[in-house]
Amino acid sequence: MANPLPKLVTFDGDARSGKGTIVSLVKDYVRDELHKSVMLIDAGQVFRVLVVMTREYGVNLDDPAAIDAFLSDKRNEDACVRRVKFVYHLPRADRDALLYTPEISASSVKIGARPRSQAFKDALLRKWLRDARIEGVEVVLLDGRALGEVGEMLASEGLCEHVLDLFFICDPIVSAQRTLGMMPRPYDELTPDERLRVDSQAEQIAARNRADRTRSIQPVVPPAGAETYPVAELPAQLPPRDPCPAAIIDRSVELPHETMALPVIRLVSTYCSPASTEPQ
Repeated sequence: MANPLPKLVTFDGDARSGKGTIVSLVKDYVRDELHKSVMLIDAGQVFRVLVVMTREYGVNLDDPAAIDAFLSDKRNEDACVRRVKFVYHLPRADRDALLYTPEISASSVKIGARPRSQAFKDALLRKWLRDARIEGVEVVLLDGRALGEVGEMLASEGLCEHVLDLFFICDPIVSAQRTLGMMPRPYDELTPDERLRVDSQAEQIAARNRADRTRSIQPVVPPAGAETYPVAELPAQLPPRDPCPAAIIDRSVELPHETMALPVIRLVSTYCSPASTEPQ
């Protein structure tokens, strides 16, 4: 008999909203405390892996037509799935050294700007979820951008049960201070030079969010009809919503990572393991 469909939780949100830190802690809890087979997929990492692969294939990333030709070749999908899985299992230090360099970041933007890149990413997610079911994975945590729409698509194709859609937001000034290592100091207590740096970083974050919300393909927008909760006040169960429960989670308050993750862990536990004991 085929394994049950994996339960999918999507972690979406604004730039620098801190969802990546929380989703990693959620994954550890689902694995270690709920004792469920869990897979964490970083959709954004796909574009960084694509940079590595296009270099190996000799693709000129300053030539949009060359990028589109690479993305249009179905043979590259299987190769990319294998490479993304390989990178997923690398030690974090090795993975960061490979993917998170300024050059890789700049090149991934070039690939992500091509309309075909979103369809390519979605094709990879389909393959990954099929493999997850075959491997008996019970919970898939999908971290990325514009995932509410993607989660609905994957569920409608019978690849998963989309049980929860989480969208993270954060005040750009707070995000900028975190990025620059200036938290938890109040903004008013920063030096004039520090405020200038924070203001510049905050405007970059706000500009990216504006661009993401207005892009023509898979815009990054909060789930329609979802309630907004400060992260510390997130309930353990959400109001009913079609096609799945959703929440907009405001991370603007400064709390330790573990404290900030606990309400999200409790919520995910409710929808991925209803009979489980809530974390204390």
